[in-house]
Amino acid sequence: MGGSSNSAADAANYAEQARQASIARTQGRVNQVFNSPQRQADINDFVNATRSYYQQDLNRQKGNADRGLKFALAKSGLTGGSTQVDQQRVLGDDYGRGLLQVESKAQGAGASLSAADQDARSRLISLATSGLDATTAAQQASAAMRSNLQAGQSEAQMGSLGDSFAQFNAFKQQADTAANQRRGYYSTFGGKNAALYGGGNTGYGGGGN
Repeated sequence: MGGSSNSAADAANYAEQARQASIARTQGRVNQVFNSPQRQADINDFVNATRSYYQQDLNRQKGNADRGLKFALAKSGLTGGSTQVDQQRVLGDDYGRGLLQVESKAQGAGASLSAADQDARSRLISLATSGLDATTAAQQASAAMRSNLQAGQSEAQMGSLGDSFAQFNAFKQQADTAANQRRGYYSTFGGKNAALYGGGNTGYGGGGN
C-alpha cells in the first residue's frame, strides 16, 4: 500500500512539474515574441509615420493661413504695417503649438500601440496556465501584434489636428467681415453718391442740355 501511494504521489508531482515547465515555456515564448527588437523598430516606425502624417496636416494649414493672411491684409489695406507683424507673430505662435500637438499625437499613438501589445501579452500569458502550448501562443502573439499595428494605423489616419490656427482665423474672419461691409456700403451709398454728384443727366453733373 505504501509503495503504491508513493508512486501515485511521485506521478502527480512529475505531472505538475511537467505542467509548470510547459507553462513556463509558453510564457517565455510569448515574452520572446513581444520583446523582439523588431517589434520596437515597428513601433518606432509607426511613431515616425504618425508624426509625418500630422506634420503634413499642420503644414497644409500653415500654407492656407499664410495665403489667407496675405489676402486679408491686402483687403484691409494693412500690408506692411504693424498688423502684419502682429499677425505673423500669431501665426508663428500657432505653428509652434501645432508642432507640440503633432509630437503629442505621435507619441500618444506609440504609447497606445505598446499598451495594446501589453494587453495581448497578458492575455496569452494567462492562457498559458490553461494549457496553451508554446507554438500556438507564439503564433497568436505575432497575429496580435500585426492586428494592433493595423488598428493603430487606421486610428491615426482617421485623426486630425483640428484648427491649429484658430487665433489667426479669427482675425481673417474679422477682416473678411469688414471687407464685405465696405463693399456693401459702397454698393449702396457709393452708387447713390455717384448718381447725385458724378454723372449722367441728373441736373447736378452737367452735360445735359
